[in-house]
Amino acid sequence: MADRLHVLTVLYQSERADRSTTLTVSLATMGAAVTYLIGTIAFFDKLDLLGWGIALLPFPLVCVAAFHSMLINVAAVRARSILHLERALLDSLDASGPDHQAIDRGVVGVTASEHRTNLHTAPRAQRGAILIAYGGVAVIYVGYLVLMLWRAAHHLSGWIAVPAVGYAALLLVIGISWRAGAVNMDFRTGPTS
Repeated sequence: MADRLHVLTVLYQSERADRSTTLTVSLATMGAAVTYLIGTIAFFDKLDLLGWGIALLPFPLVCVAAFHSMLINVAAVRARSILHLERALLDSLDASGPDHQAIDRGVVGVTASEHRTNLHTAPRAQRGAILIAYGGVAVIYVGYLVLMLWRAAHHLSGWIAVPAVGYAALLLVIGISWRAGAVNMDFRTGPTS
């Protein structure tokens, strides 16, 4: 029993560290994206020097959005793993003896934080904040993309349809990936593929 508890504890700590790293990477890439966005907007009046290349400026942000869609799936896998390990750890503590007081699982550990910060289980006000955060990023990215395509339109004439359709296809794939990640974050159900 002690060996099992030790192994579960090590796995739990490892998963928590990996989850923390995922959040750090996510925040760092968002910082880079914001810096890129501000940097290109700062030179908005000089963008015509790039000619048709203006249409390529949104691509790094599309790549960041795609990377974040992968990170949300990683976060879902990590959350499920951590919740499973946490349940096993708490089960072993609850079973440690008749004198042992049961732990309120709703206020301890990742389970408590998941219930407050997960879109599927958070209180309404928190859900609103989550939707504003993700929706705000989506609006900024799409707005930037439209602005850059509009700026590139007079350089490309009718050919602006080519990058517009390309970006629409990429955003569709990213949207589907984000949706799958959001569904996987619902720990009340089983994971989807």
